[in-house]
Amino acid sequence: MVQPQASSFNTISPTALMVAYTRQFTDIPYSKELAQLVNAESFIEKLQQQKLTQPSEVSVLVEARYKAINKVISQHLQFEATKIIELASGLLPRGMVMSQNKNITFVESDLPEMICQKQQLVKQLIEERQNLYFAAIDATSQPSQFPLNVNYLHKNKPVVILCEGLLTYLTLAEKQMVFANVREILQVYGGVWITPDLTTFDGLNQLRQISPGLQRLNQTASNVSGRAINNYHFENIDHVKQFAYGQ
Repeated sequence: MVQPQASSFNTISPTALMVAYTRQFTDIPYSKELAQLVNAESFIEKLQQQKLTQPSEVSVLVEARYKAINKVISQHLQFEATKIIELASGLLPRGMVMSQNKNITFVESDLPEMICQKQQLVKQLIEERQNLYFAAIDATSQPSQFPLNVNYLHKNKPVVILCEGLLTYLTLAEKQMVFANVREILQVYGGVWITPDLTTFDGLNQLRQISPGLQRLNQTASNVSGRAINNYHFENIDHVKQFAYGQ
């Protein structure tokens, strides 16, 4: 199998600016501050050649996804899964928010350039926290770059693996690599993987009827990343199940 180089995914990271722009119109903590620090609005205006006039349309979907994931996380925290690893954390504020709880160990991860930038942004917004870590990880890399032997994770403590948006940019073959790496780390620590990224053409077609803005955002994301993300979805829920069971 041909191993993709991390550099081939670097163009995905600018799409984090697009989502950061829409997220600032929500009540998610630190979202506005992050968007302002990276000047997300200017980036969007350059892409669109005009100011987006209805960002709230997509913001509702972005906010719902973020909060739905948090709700699922809270259910697992009740079972002592207090070690959290977020893949492709980009400009998500979840690490800053959740690490306010000193009982939680939160690991933000992304490609080297992106995670370095994120760490610098976090330093501008909060004081250093002993329970918030930053790791350079290409989630598709084989052998795995996941933290399998680190002092802040313990084999008797289950982990929660998160990714919000990452898989939508990956081909099925690349998704398989992520699945393999997640399976490996869960075999070591135990725990759960939470992601809303197993999108289907059926589901997206329904969303696009409700939100034309989502369709425009997806097309722009495809253009910016240079990846044909509209070809990377599953056909339907049965296709998702078949794929997942085969990993």
